[in-house]
Amino acid sequence: MNKAIKRVIGGSLAATLMFSMAACGTSSSGDKSDANAKEITLTFADDQNGAYKSLAKQYEKEKGVKVNVMEVPYSDLSTKLSNAVKANDLPDVARVPQIDPVWSDQLENLSDLATKHKAMKSLIVKNDAGQVLTIPSDLTAVGLFINTSLFDKAGVSYPKNADASWTWDEFIDSIKKVQAATGAKYGMVMDASTHRERSFLYQFGSKGVQKQSDGNWALDSKAKTALEFLKNINDDSVMPKSVWLSNEDPSALFKSGQVVAYYSGNWQVADFVTSISSFEWKTVVMPSQPTRATNVGTNYMVAYSAAGKKFLDWFYSKDVYTKFCQQGNYLSALDGISPKFAQRNDDMQLFQEEIAKSDQDVLAHQITVQLQLALKGSVLPSDDPMKEETVKYLSGEEDVDTAIKNMNAKFTKYYTVEK
Repeated sequence: MNKAIKRVIGGSLAATLMFSMAACGTSSSGDKSDANAKEITLTFADDQNGAYKSLAKQYEKEKGVKVNVMEVPYSDLSTKLSNAVKANDLPDVARVPQIDPVWSDQLENLSDLATKHKAMKSLIVKNDAGQVLTIPSDLTAVGLFINTSLFDKAGVSYPKNADASWTWDEFIDSIKKVQAATGAKYGMVMDASTHRERSFLYQFGSKGVQKQSDGNWALDSKAKTALEFLKNINDDSVMPKSVWLSNEDPSALFKSGQVVAYYSGNWQVADFVTSISSFEWKTVVMPSQPTRATNVGTNYMVAYSAAGKKFLDWFYSKDVYTKFCQQGNYLSALDGISPKFAQRNDDMQLFQEEIAKSDQDVLAHQITVQLQLALKGSVLPSDDPMKEETVKYLSGEEDVDTAIKNMNAKFTKYYTVEK
């Protein structure tokens, strides 16, 4: 292995889980190539809903494979994988935020599983050998929440189902009417995140950051239109400047009941169920101007052994994966899987509809480009440059053309990294 290759598994490790074989050959055969190992260890960093613990028990019951559950702190995950490489004791299966060149050559080919279980094609990336080494574990998606109590009090209508639509101009006009009628402090808040910003750009018809014919990476002209629109509404009336410029918590602002709408994502649903009681809220379709688009995030399941691949074949089977999504409140990364959620099912289903109805060319563009580069041995920095330059533009430190010029230069450098 080339020791000059840097190992980086960035900030998104907060979501990383690892399934590993019990150390030092505790499988029945001690052979990592043995698909019929009788004992495995399930290691994870976060399992708030107990979905992975349930999987461990179910796998043992159904397959007769003992699953030892062991929790690993977030900060220790990358070190654990690095040490496992050195000790020639990599886990059988892992949930990772990105491919690491340190161990990518150890991965099993999952092409047959991706096809068999109908993994979303827009999320599948092949290496130079035509192999699929990763399958998304589940998805997060950008979406829009509204305070329906305020809308109803103001007598202002809003889209009621996934087939309805409104433009950004119509949406802003609606929330201004609600503000005027109810005295709400702000029309909307948006997470200060490139994950949210990218979907916003897509909705204005932008294709995001694309590789150009000269090898550089750049935004298109429609991204400029979107950024100018964002600055116009980030005016301390429609949107509070404090969120993007001073890191004020947008979720807390929405939960106060004084904000008409919140541009965030599906991960907020579970919190809102327990934390909001003073008003009614729901998920509604995001505006399109003219493009219907969300932006998804994911972690990846990878297998380092035949036993790990066998586990993944079971994990992605329809009944098991459906149960997993339902218990963990996860959005499905497989076509044809429609989990029914115990709480706020309509809201969660709308996120799945947004994914299905979105422009598939941009839906996962950011994460697939990063995965493509990682499969070629590149190691990307943990954060991309979009937010930094957007903040400078919104604060008046630079104009939109300068912000975009700087983004383009930084993205070119960001995607052209040492291997």
